[in-house]
Amino acid sequence: MRRGIPLSIATDLASIHILATVYKNKEKKADFLKKTVTSLTQKVDYIDWAEIFFIKGEECLLAVSNSKPGVKKEDLQSKLVFPITKGRKKLGYLVVKSRQWIVFDVTDVSTLEKVANELGQHLY
Repeated sequence: MRRGIPLSIATDLASIHILATVYKNKEKKADFLKKTVTSLTQKVDYIDWAEIFFIKGEECLLAVSNSKPGVKKEDLQSKLVFPITKGRKKLGYLVVKSRQWIVFDVTDVSTLEKVANELGQHLY
């Protein structure tokens, strides 16, 4: 059971912060992407790892990653993956992971889908 902010409210708050930055779009892309994954891991208790990958040709390349201190990949139990698209073109993926089992709810999914969608629309 989580303590602190209830389920998806933390995700919503982190997403609002991210989307505000997307709409301002005054930062370099690399800085903005780093702030996105950092915001998710710092503002949402149950997101322990966040990554953004971009598709280049046949490869999927890691653009940026952030995790909470002391978190190891082998500790992670839950994962959600959201495509970053522009129109019909798939540009990459937003990935969030947690040490907890079955931690994400339907509101987390819809909120993070919105973040991934806005990344695709405003970064390219």
